Amino acid sequence: MSAYSIVEYLADHDGYKCGYCGSKDTNFSRGMWAHSMTCEDYQDLIDRGWRRSGKYVYKPTMNRMCCPSYTIRCEALRFKATKSQKKILKRFTRYLMYDEKPRAGGGGAEGKQCSDDKDISDEVASPSQNSERQLADRDVKGLDPSAIDASAIVNEKTKDKTPETSQSGETKGEGSSKTQQPNKVHDEKKQPKPGLGPDPNKPACKKAKQLRLERKQQRLAQRQETTNATQTSKATKRETNAPKCIEELIVDSLPGQEPKHKLEIRLVRSSPRSPEFQDTFAAEYALYKKYQITIHKDPPTKPTERQFTRFLVDSPLQPDDTEDAPECGYGSFHQQYWLDGKLIAVGVIDLLPHCVSSVYLFYDPDYQFLNLGTYSALREAAFTRLLHNVTPSIEYYYMGYYIHSCQKMKYKGNYYPSYLVCTEAFSWQPIEKCRPKLDANKYSRLDESDAPDPEAIDSLDRVLVLYKHTAMPYIQYKRFNSSADDDQVKEYAGMVGKTCAERMLLYRN
Repeated sequence: MSAYSIVEYLADHDGYKCGYCGSKDTNFSRGMWAHSMTCEDYQDLIDRGWRRSGKYVYKPTMNRMCCPSYTIRCEALRFKATKSQKKILKRFTRYLMYDEKPRAGGGGAEGKQCSDDKDISDEVASPSQNSERQLADRDVKGLDPSAIDASAIVNEKTKDKTPETSQSGETKGEGSSKTQQPNKVHDEKKQPKPGLGPDPNKPACKKAKQLRLERKQQRLAQRQETTNATQTSKATKRETNAPKCIEELIVDSLPGQEPKHKLEIRLVRSSPRSPEFQDTFAAEYALYKKYQITIHKDPPTKPTERQFTRFLVDSPLQPDDTEDAPECGYGSFHQQYWLDGKLIAVGVIDLLPHCVSSVYLFYDPDYQFLNLGTYSALREAAFTRLLHNVTPSIEYYYMGYYIHSCQKMKYKGNYYPSYLVCTEAFSWQPIEKCRPKLDANKYSRLDESDAPDPEAIDSLDRVLVLYKHTAMPYIQYKRFNSSADDDQVKEYAGMVGKTCAERMLLYRN
């Protein structure tokens, strides 16, 4: 196995047709044919805006092309699913569990479920509301003062207060004593009877000021208890309503229930071809051909087996099974989605030292209602997080190119948080800060500082070349070949950066 990346640099060419806006000759790029490439080198290249298609590695000429293409990556460890992405995952789960398909024309399974929930809520609420009204009417009637028979109470009070009378009809105690009673009361006020003083068993009397102070302290204590209870309730509610991570949202089965469909995801190495991939090659090609003809309207003669192999099977990446790599190793893989034993989708991905890089996806058009494009992207983001648990250096999910001027490619910016690489300073910028610049101009420097390219080449002497099966620095190569093309080598070194230029082998004949 070669320890070096071996590439042939292809100079800039005339414009060709753009696959996004349809212009005939406004798409420009520079490319390399990679005979072999280490995963480490490819990681550095995609961080500088390069991408691969089979063994062809290319970089758009941003300031010349009609639809500038910025490399986009999502920070998988901080990924947060949007509302629409959650709905897609829920629909997929409902299909697996209950064979529930989205309704055509709107809302799908999610809309149907919301409608059912609303109807059920109305039916449950009605009896409860009627019961509350009945209780309220009954309580009000029972507490109406006008409905209470108070005659017994009135008669009892009248009986107690009726003065006693003598047989002669005079009231007892009336007569001469009438005029003496007031004087008796007056005398009693003047001469109070001696008493025993305050009852020692009862608390001492408090002044009004002390009572007001104690009542105030009680109110403050109650207010503090209410505040603490409210804060505890809010904290509990925040914990309950905390957003779910992507692993919690992806549900293939529910406990205690038998799913109607079984989903199986297999990761198979595609280059070099593993036995598992070789066994499923025919199924993959048949699925790819169906997808290209139905979705992309390719003529039946275009998606040949050879074209499929060159495009999605061949890869220059050398498998890497070093100690710091995940169990499956680094390199090129196909992630296969099997539903009830049938292959319905394939995600072509590269596993690199710092990321999972998405290359392509093709799926069965018959299952388009499952939104397999978004579903597979969410699965790959979750896969990135899973790999991070065993290989901490893997943190990002690369989604290819973000093209702000192309409406159908802007969806990639919906995976939060996402970043675009500035193709001048080669720094990563949050997409939220990039959008206003790209709204104003199709191409823009995304880094607001004046920082230069940190990988700018200062000398061609240490650029490595491969000449007559011998690896050597460019300064030595020039001794053997007086017609060395300094301009092309300088352009190549500037495009790949200093680190890769001094580590990869540039083929020279």
